Amino acid sequence: MSKEEIVNAIQNLNDDDDFVRLEAESTIAMYMPDEIEVLHEEVLNVDYPKNTRLTIVELLRDLKDPSSMEVFVKLLNDRNKWIRRQSSSALADYGEDAVEPLLTVIDDENWRARGGAIWALGKIARPDTLDVFIKAAKDEKSFVRSGSVFGLGNIGGDEAIETLKYLAENDESGYIKANALTFLDKLEQ
Repeated sequence: MSKEEIVNAIQNLNDDDDFVRLEAESTIAMYMPDEIEVLHEEVLNVDYPKNTRLTIVELLRDLKDPSSMEVFVKLLNDRNKWIRRQSSSALADYGEDAVEPLLTVIDDENWRARGGAIWALGKIARPDTLDVFIKAAKDEKSFVRSGSVFGLGNIGGDEAIETLKYLAENDESGYIKANALTFLDKLEQ
């Protein structure tokens, strides 16, 4: 299948007709992973409607091809929160393999990208990344701090408990305090 034919199928992902959308998804899926680079290019095209791009993210997520990790990392900077969230979740699905790419984003100037990386790392919860969550617990943005709570709570240990106690007592966000307390209860049992 040519790049043009795949792009045409991508454009049909936003069609009003359910059948046309399903046919487009099937057409694209049939030529993957051979034509995955076309999806990588097109998902970064911000001219597509949100739903079209979300469908591409889901197709890439289902393929779980390692070459997509780099694209998902780029999408952590996307202007659309649903694209960012799905990309963060997709990266978490890769588990250990996604840790290194995610670590490249934890100090990003874009707090949304930092937060998406922290949330994904929190789902992976690799013990050797504990210092990342301790640092993120001090981030100026509550989205990043809230992701750190999940990482700390999923990893556990004395340092994590100490940081969770600090957040439970001192954070300005009620959401962060409540989640820190929930994880403390779980960890201290």
